[in-house]
Amino acid sequence: MSHDDLIQRIRRRAWDPARRHDMVYVPMDWLKREYGENISSRIHHTLQPLREGGSIFQLSFDDPTPDHLIRAALEAGAPEAVKYFSDVPHEPPYPPISQADLHACEQRIGHELPELLRRVYTEVSNGGFGPSYDLLGLPPGGHRQLESGPDALDRYEERPEVSSVLGFPLVYAGCSMYWYMSLTQPGNPVCLWDDDAWDFPEEQSPEAGIVTVAPSLADWFDGWVNGYNWFDHPPIPGNDPGREPPTQLDGDALDQIPY
Repeated sequence: MSHDDLIQRIRRRAWDPARRHDMVYVPMDWLKREYGENISSRIHHTLQPLREGGSIFQLSFDDPTPDHLIRAALEAGAPEAVKYFSDVPHEPPYPPISQADLHACEQRIGHELPELLRRVYTEVSNGGFGPSYDLLGLPPGGHRQLESGPDALDRYEERPEVSSVLGFPLVYAGCSMYWYMSLTQPGNPVCLWDDDAWDFPEEQSPEAGIVTVAPSLADWFDGWVNGYNWFDHPPIPGNDPGREPPTQLDGDALDQIPY
């Protein structure tokens, strides 16, 4: 797989405001004006921003909150979202990081990031797109977990007992789950890791919390670009019949992961 081609495809989706996230939020009042009340069947959930701290909470469809205060969640690339964002510039959600700032981050990590991830940060965006709650950015100015939480480097440094085993944190996946990328294994496999599945501080490796493994960073990004949900494991769109599906691990198989 050519990294040049993959970077172009990552950029195309990451810069598209109608496709860069798993769920795309569109104002409810606009949706109803354009498509009528029946549009509710296309909506996964609704959110209302709060003024205090910028946090959000989920609403039910019978909530009395006025439509102009509600944002509706549609699937990435939904035609309604494409129409709503049709006049919005396609640009990075965050400015790409400079080579100097990237090098400073790598010095703190004590390890050079793989070339594909370096190019994503320097040529596409400093996080803010991708699966779950988006690719975590790097300092200064990168995407933070839930906007005000840790960035990737913060997370790496605040959990050394995890980072030293699993590698570099890519994405916050909700609740106690994160996507981690190996810094040492060929191809940089990516694992979905659940903190709740690891009995810390007992004598147990963080590997016990691994739920799923993508065989390489390139495969992980390629799957996301093609609309494959590594979290839920549906069939890979356009997948070659001979290509193996993502590995789902349990029991003794966890002991054989070379992290």
